[in-house]
Amino acid sequence: MSPLMARIVAALGAGAFGQAINIVIQLASLPLFLHQWDLPTYGTWLMLSAMPAYLSMADVGMVSTAGNRMTMEMGQGRVDHANAVFQSALVFMLVACGSFALLSLPTVLWGMVPGVGTMDERVAVAALIGGVLLALFGGLSEAVFKATGRYALGTTLGTVVRLLEWAGWITGLLVWGSFSAVALCGLLVRAFGVLLMSYLSRHDSQGLTWGMQHARMAEVRAMVKPALSFMLFPLANAISFQGITLLVGQQFGPAVVALFNTYRTVARVAVQVTGTFGHALWAEFSRLFGAGGAHAVAAIYRRSAWLGLGASLALSAVLYLIGPFLLALWTRGAVGFEPVLMSLLLAYAAVCGSWHVPRVLLMSTNQHIGLAQWSLLAAVLAFALAYAFGQGWGIAGIGAGMLVAEVMIATLCVGLAYRVIRTS
Repeated sequence: MSPLMARIVAALGAGAFGQAINIVIQLASLPLFLHQWDLPTYGTWLMLSAMPAYLSMADVGMVSTAGNRMTMEMGQGRVDHANAVFQSALVFMLVACGSFALLSLPTVLWGMVPGVGTMDERVAVAALIGGVLLALFGGLSEAVFKATGRYALGTTLGTVVRLLEWAGWITGLLVWGSFSAVALCGLLVRAFGVLLMSYLSRHDSQGLTWGMQHARMAEVRAMVKPALSFMLFPLANAISFQGITLLVGQQFGPAVVALFNTYRTVARVAVQVTGTFGHALWAEFSRLFGAGGAHAVAAIYRRSAWLGLGASLALSAVLYLIGPFLLALWTRGAVGFEPVLMSLLLAYAAVCGSWHVPRVLLMSTNQHIGLAQWSLLAAVLAFALAYAFGQGWGIAGIGAGMLVAEVMIATLCVGLAYRVIRTS
């Protein structure tokens, strides 16, 4: 097996492990939370935990942009340039995350925040914000692993930290049972995990060093434009996922939020599998494109894109067939099978999974600026259509609005990726 294929297979294994853990967390969370709380209380927790997701854009895409550039520079043996990029991003992240914390935490704890009333809820949201910011900063460690050919190891360690954070949540749930206890226990574990990954990334770092002596403002300026574009992706995701969650809660109440999220979780299994495949190619796309441009990635991209499309369609069909059994087993009969809603969400998931590989090609080569802008527009469109359709068609209208917007952005993304490959 060639070194390229060995790295891709290892990355696939790490990604599969990550998605398996995600699925375990999603499947186990519902019965565990419902064992302690009733459905409306769990729905309230889902809405509280959705709010801090908007801070996932706090790094303004700097970690992703720096990781791409570090990988390209290390691939060419330019360790000094890679260090300058890395340490410039490190300084930026310290300032950005610290500033967001200083601005958001006092507001959440003592200000007027819609949907957050009791001190228990305020402390929970504040702790969740802290966890999001720590996770963003921890992304620098994963960038080091990726740039030094250890993408699989960094991804695996990140997954373990995420699993332990969830275990902290469950500990707080089972021992104390309050919103704040759940969030604070998760925060403590996340902080430990970030420190551990930073320490482990120093071993076999091939010359990349943690510090600030090589940080340069010129490097930050060079990364601003692609970084700002990367920021639009988490913003679009926040609107598409957390925004839709809050919309469902506002229109139909916390109990329906729990039902809708259960269906969406089942449907997105196909998306997660395709996403695992696409992200396993990220570092290799960066390395190959840096070495030989579009021609170097054209063949592997075309094969990968067709495989991603086929997997997405096949998995969505299988999930529809086993949906009734899966829901009955997972929720112990608490959530019934609604064919129309499941069909709409699985069609949405199939379309979403179909453009993962094209998106990874654009993002890993820093040619994602146009896609980022269209993704944000599609997310706003999905929210607007979900609101409009939901008024007349109920919860099924939410799924219909999401599907229409997803078809639009998938078509655009495939077209943009084709333009890149056509240059080969």
